[in-house]
Amino acid sequence: MPSLQEALAVLLGAESEGVREVEEAKAEANRILASTNERIAKERQRRLQAAKERARAVLEGARAAADEEARQIAEMGKAERDRNQRRFEEVVESVVDALVEEHIANLLKGKGINK
Repeated sequence: MPSLQEALAVLLGAESEGVREVEEAKAEANRILASTNERIAKERQRRLQAAKERARAVLEGARAAADEEARQIAEMGKAERDRNQRRFEEVVESVVDALVEEHIANLLKGKGINK
């Protein structure tokens, strides 16, 4: 009988040891899972932050390009207005003179006097 009791004691000890090892393995698996989830969350956050920074850089670049384009358009508009003003000033006298001559000619024709 002693050998049966010894075998039973060994088996009970082995079962207890097995239960303890399973619990330790479960605890270790939970720690590994939590650590992995934390690393994944940190990596996700890092990628999200990097994407936000890239988007911010793209928006700033687009804003700068739009501002530059608006500045160039304004400069071109001002240059066109200046050019039109110069052309007007160059031809205004001759246009006024031509209109006056035409008006005088019409007045003279109306009175029957030829120039």
